[in-house]
Amino acid sequence: MTIKTTKNELFKKYKITPLDVQIKGELNEKDKENIVYYLLYIYELSKNNFKKGSITLSSYSAAIVTDDNSVYFGVNLNNTRNEISSVCAERSALIETYTNKVKEFNETGKFDYKIKYILMNNYINDEAFWSEKITPCADCLAWFNTGAHMQKNTKIISLKKGENGLYLDVLPLETFLPLRNLHYKKPVEINENIKIQKTEAAKTVDIDDSVLLSLYKKTYEVYKNNSLSNTSGQNIAVGIISNGEIFTAKKIDFSKRWFIDPLLTASYKAIEKFGEKTEIKAICCLGDDFTTTETGDKHFEGLINIKSLGRLNTKFANSKTIVLTLMENGLNSACIEDYLPKEFKFIHNYEIK
Repeated sequence: MTIKTTKNELFKKYKITPLDVQIKGELNEKDKENIVYYLLYIYELSKNNFKKGSITLSSYSAAIVTDDNSVYFGVNLNNTRNEISSVCAERSALIETYTNKVKEFNETGKFDYKIKYILMNNYINDEAFWSEKITPCADCLAWFNTGAHMQKNTKIISLKKGENGLYLDVLPLETFLPLRNLHYKKPVEINENIKIQKTEAAKTVDIDDSVLLSLYKKTYEVYKNNSLSNTSGQNIAVGIISNGEIFTAKKIDFSKRWFIDPLLTASYKAIEKFGEKTEIKAICCLGDDFTTTETGDKHFEGLINIKSLGRLNTKFANSKTIVLTLMENGLNSACIEDYLPKEFKFIHNYEIK
């Protein structure tokens, strides 16, 4: 995509010399000047979106750089405070990227691009053209988690200001999604002697293995008896432990696209009963790690619902909540912090103008 504002215009406007901008993390030095340029450009987009576009006092922007060095942009769109009427800047840029690559397919016959960089910025005021400490939200991370065009070495970059001046904060995708692209085993009955493999984070949580085994067994019964997910061909069941009780739910299909997420459903049952006192100690996710396409192909798209996990992580659960799954090496116990960043820093100024 062609940008009308030149590099020199933006560098002069914000009094930046790209050579003076430091790099924190791993980045090809030859890409630095363009990345600084794009980050300034998307700051301008954020500012325009804040002042003329988004009706909420929250404005973010993003740029996607692909492996052929094409760049595409996006801003967040908030029609209302209702999440169904909103889309984040990162996903907006992803859609712009995808759309343009579809157009190029007619000319080149190729559609095998990979995403090299995801650049992020936001508008705070006219003086701060660098970003605060922000991370992609759980909704965007859910897209990153299953995106076929993401790479292990995809970098997420923002412009920040430290004690020694401006720097590019370069973080690999695995910083935000440590367990991305894991494949899970089809659920089976287990016996009492099965060994639970635990991550380092899970080892610090005081919860008895017998409790986790009980959670698995109850969740498995729901999975085994679910006849309501035939449309998508992806049967999933979830059990949670909250306030000493187990609550379960199953995936229910309306269509291949629309379904009821069992993780939130099981959680809602607990929240309805315990209200603000709800504390989710453990989650068990079992099921098929793929959906079946119209041609019969299996498309792996992740068993763990990152979007829902992120919501619970902000309330009712926390970074040390156990996430129990079945994998090839047996029963695995991890924590939410193994799936998501340990801390989220969102700037929530959702006030209607």
